[in-house]
Amino acid sequence: MDLTPPPACDLQVDFPFDYAAHIAGTRRVGRLPETALGTPVAVIGAGGSGLAAAYELMRAGCRPVLYEAESDTSGPGGRRLGGRMHSVRLNPADSAVVELGCMRFPDSARLLRQYADTFGIHWDPFRENYAKGTTPVTVWDVDGKQYPAEEITDLHDLHEDFRRAHTRWQQALTRVGFQQVQRDVAARALGALRSRWARLVRDYEQWTFYRFLRDPGGAGLSADQARLLGTAGIGPAAWDSFFDISMLEVFRLLLCTQGGTMYRPREGISALAEGFWCHRVSSPAGRSTSLEEINEGAPRPAVTVLEVAEDPDHGVVVHSEDGLSERFAAAVFTPQLHLLETDVDLRSTTAGRSPLGPRLWRAVRGLSYRPCSKTALVLEQPFWQGTTLDGVTLTDRLPRAAYTVDYGPARGEGGRRAVLDLSFTWAQDAMKVASSGLGDRVRLFVRDLARIHPDVATELTRYADTAEAVTISWENEPHFRGLCRFSRPGEAAYVRDLFAHFMKNFTGAPAVPGEPCNALFLAGDDTSWSPGWLDHALASGLNAAWGVLRLLGGSHEPGNPGPGDVWSDPDYTPLVFDGQDIPPRSPGGSS
Repeated sequence: MDLTPPPACDLQVDFPFDYAAHIAGTRRVGRLPETALGTPVAVIGAGGSGLAAAYELMRAGCRPVLYEAESDTSGPGGRRLGGRMHSVRLNPADSAVVELGCMRFPDSARLLRQYADTFGIHWDPFRENYAKGTTPVTVWDVDGKQYPAEEITDLHDLHEDFRRAHTRWQQALTRVGFQQVQRDVAARALGALRSRWARLVRDYEQWTFYRFLRDPGGAGLSADQARLLGTAGIGPAAWDSFFDISMLEVFRLLLCTQGGTMYRPREGISALAEGFWCHRVSSPAGRSTSLEEINEGAPRPAVTVLEVAEDPDHGVVVHSEDGLSERFAAAVFTPQLHLLETDVDLRSTTAGRSPLGPRLWRAVRGLSYRPCSKTALVLEQPFWQGTTLDGVTLTDRLPRAAYTVDYGPARGEGGRRAVLDLSFTWAQDAMKVASSGLGDRVRLFVRDLARIHPDVATELTRYADTAEAVTISWENEPHFRGLCRFSRPGEAAYVRDLFAHFMKNFTGAPAVPGEPCNALFLAGDDTSWSPGWLDHALASGLNAAWGVLRLLGGSHEPGNPGPGDVWSDPDYTPLVFDGQDIPPRSPGGSS
């Protein structure tokens, strides 16, 4: 048996289409008939998925018109590009960037890295927990005691109960066949992957992460061992604040991160949004253009009403908060989908009908978003070098996770180069400070970090008194309901239906039973299989772009089928979650 740890791979296990290869080089999502070139298409939301959809539609010959609700005085026309790609540089002279949303990206994210390379973005290793060689030290602080480690296995010699917990966790992943799924994904062994992943879905779709940790059919840990593992973490964000999410979410998280290396963009992840916006491409007619040029320098403001014709040939009328309205051949909606219940009035032009079918509405209404909070200090120098603070702190106290980042020499005189993320929290931990102001947050987090790191407590307190701070609680942002969704057990059917929406009835029958085949396409993180990872959100934009092109009479380029073109291939068609499409349990249980 091959015991070599399999590499991380961002091929989506539920729909293993290679999006990066699909648009590599000069390849396009598809081609339009001559009569459809220049067709206007509305793209609502200028986050990663919306920008990717608009960019690829532009490359294929459409005229994508962007709408964005987020405001920023420094953004084009006062609009902020990027969505969860939200970087803040407090002073132009700073090299330091505060990442308020997406902040770390696995090297497995090939689609993201292709776009970043196109736009001239540079990557530096991210100081992830237990990243030996990159992170000087990860301090695990639990029950008032500190355990410094370079690798997570260093904790085995320092804490016996943790050693037992971590060992049983790894043994459980092997026993249920997860590591073989990793190998199948990495090897593109799609037939074997489908079979093995179906078994994990069948056995664990109804399980929470916590149940897997505790149940004898999983890791079989005691309550205390589960607590220890959940505090130390088993990967980025797989902490005890995620105990209630579906175990399938954890499997997907590990597939795209375990065995890989995390990176951060030197320019800040908002640079990716700026790249999509400004980068010039050659249209099918040979004309050089950009989203910035097509949109006359600025996205249009927030959308208030979408009027969707039942006949897809009649398109969608988009009404925006400036009182203007325009009919488009198609519309791609990418914000968090709960906004369709609260901020955007979604109407059909046919009385008594809805632009979404009952199953899609059920999925939209059932989405589970996660509160998320971050607080950071921007400093002239990385004063923590050589101290126990120099790296990552994981704790059961209020901050939960703290990170240190050095962006290198400042851009200008008086500029700053260092960022101390005092706290990065999720779920109930984020809610503890949701109503606290910036000053209180800084004071509370510094208080706890000073107790964890007494060797640097005096300096930490002094720098915190003079440094500029920034914070965010994503659940308090007006156009968000949390940083992203994470499914709970029983919600897998919702995710499958949302992902399938772009297929409409292009195979001869609706991919989602009862779904009307109109010109509205849903995309964004909510429609991806693995939430929170930018690569998958970008891929959702490519799905929608494929759907729009097909609606307009387009087709794929020769030798380059798109995601919808392989939909009916049994190696790709996503599993359904009503038992009809999942192989029966083998006599020996999971393999």
